[in-house]
Amino acid sequence: MSGSLQLVWNVVRSLRERSSQTARGASGLHSSRGHSSGGVVVRVAGVGLALLFAGCGDGAGEGYDPALRYPLRADPLVIATPPVEPTALVPSGKIDEAIAAFPSLGGKLVLPAALADAPREQLRAALEGLFGTPAEPRAGPATDLGGLDLSPGHLAAGSRVYRRLCANCHGMTGDGRGPTGPWVYPYPRDFRLGVFKAADIGRKPNVETLARLVRHGVPGTAMQPFDLIPEADVRAATAYVVHLSLRGEVEFRLTAALLDESGEQFVDDVAAECRAVLEKSLGEWASAQTPPTPQSQPWPDDPADPARQVSVRRGQALFVGAAGCASCHKDYGRAEAFRYDVWGGVVRVPDLTRGEFRWGKQPADHAARVRHGLPASGMPGNEQLTDEQVRDLALFVHELAYPNRLPPDVRGQVYP
Repeated sequence: MSGSLQLVWNVVRSLRERSSQTARGASGLHSSRGHSSGGVVVRVAGVGLALLFAGCGDGAGEGYDPALRYPLRADPLVIATPPVEPTALVPSGKIDEAIAAFPSLGGKLVLPAALADAPREQLRAALEGLFGTPAEPRAGPATDLGGLDLSPGHLAAGSRVYRRLCANCHGMTGDGRGPTGPWVYPYPRDFRLGVFKAADIGRKPNVETLARLVRHGVPGTAMQPFDLIPEADVRAATAYVVHLSLRGEVEFRLTAALLDESGEQFVDDVAAECRAVLEKSLGEWASAQTPPTPQSQPWPDDPADPARQVSVRRGQALFVGAAGCASCHKDYGRAEAFRYDVWGGVVRVPDLTRGEFRWGKQPADHAARVRHGLPASGMPGNEQLTDEQVRDLALFVHELAYPNRLPPDVRGQVYP
């Protein structure tokens, strides 16, 4: 199926799923106070149509012009976000303006335009030497990453898939600023920092997790599933995203290193430093490919299981007490609260009563978030909790969207 047909199908499916969720909310299955599904549907439909009419699915074999080169980064590097939490989301199309205001709010930016000509050209040459061009990408010396093919031929195939299906939102360099990127919420991921929210431990995700996001999309965002394209295309696009992330992270760290607060250069050998940063990042990626330790104790499946009810009750007590979840998820997330993410965007603290989770819907998925957090969005991990406490919290979060499955005393507190 062509990319255009895939996108049209994704829009139709999203509309259908959103209609179903709205109907469930109206029937009282879970609370949807203060939210509207329609805005997301309109955004998703608009993005799908924009991609379609932009012709991103035309010419399945077309790739980037061989003469094209990756441009050096021109937008600011976010070194520190403002210390005061934001009070609202960034309006569509205003992300760059919002980031530009950070210094006046106590944040810190580094401006790549301040690089002198000589180190700028050294950086350009070093990046191209390691990562090639959009049409002929490389990942330095790496050719495999936890079973993900990073060979030049596979990355070239990935660049063609990415150009057709991904670049309109994520941009040619992976900056999240493609033609439609600034106009959707949440803003498309900027891969260049080398950070992914989907990572369980540290900054890097398992490549199978990335492939799953390409295949199944991210609920609640404009990242729709591409489950109708060949699996080979999914794997190739995933490899190319890793390539963009590696290149962007090396560029970010070298630009920051070349410019201290006074703008003085202090990196002696730009090419050598690029290779060192790449080697370190590849090591982090390799470490992230170790599969997580499986849960030794099975999750009770029956919501009416007395043991599960006891666990949910303990989880609710932890949520409002020792675990500190309620300090951010006020009224279980129904009260609006906002945080800066590491990219300089603004995210809303999730309303957990809606049952909409981007990183998995099962208790085991919630347990990973409870244990490791989402540091890129300001959610800390809870390494001090015991495994049993993590299980209790995960089961409680899983049941929050289903009032009739909560123990009566807990239901009375969550849904008074």
